[in-house]
Amino acid sequence: MFWLQSPAWGRRVAAGLLVAIALWVELRPDPIVEHPFATETIAAGVALTSQNTETRRVPQGLLNQVELHSVAVRDIQEGQPITTSDLTARDSAIPTGWWIVTADLPGHARSGDRVQIVLMDSGRVIQGVVVASSSDDPFAASSGGIAVAPEHASEIAVAAADSRIAVLISTG
Repeated sequence: MFWLQSPAWGRRVAAGLLVAIALWVELRPDPIVEHPFATETIAAGVALTSQNTETRRVPQGLLNQVELHSVAVRDIQEGQPITTSDLTARDSAIPTGWWIVTADLPGHARSGDRVQIVLMDSGRVIQGVVVASSSDDPFAASSGGIAVAPEHASEIAVAAADSRIAVLISTG
């Protein structure tokens, strides 16, 4: 008489529903967000705008959200995603018309740092902004770029070539 009992439809429907929910949770697509990518090579010190970036769809959580109203800390190649480590605040941007001079920097110098360049011959102090540093070792001296006003660029370039400058970095 066992075969004459009605089937357990409720249990079968509940099991099927549970399997369907598990499949949906496991196979659902990742949420997608818009993220900026470089449309051209962006040099260090250049402000990011909608003209040198484009947004592409990426899975949420893959890349940290970034603010486009920032300045590139290092060169960003065409097609690369813009990351938080590539950016610095807009107020540390290089003023228009300034020149970048290569000089020895303290190891802890980072792009966007305000610096004072002391000319060893005369003791003159000139303001600048670090554009790029080449060392990740905080205890090693490194070569890097310092943006300076055009009226001081040639004087600092000559002194830097002869190793006659000292670079002081602001702590605040």
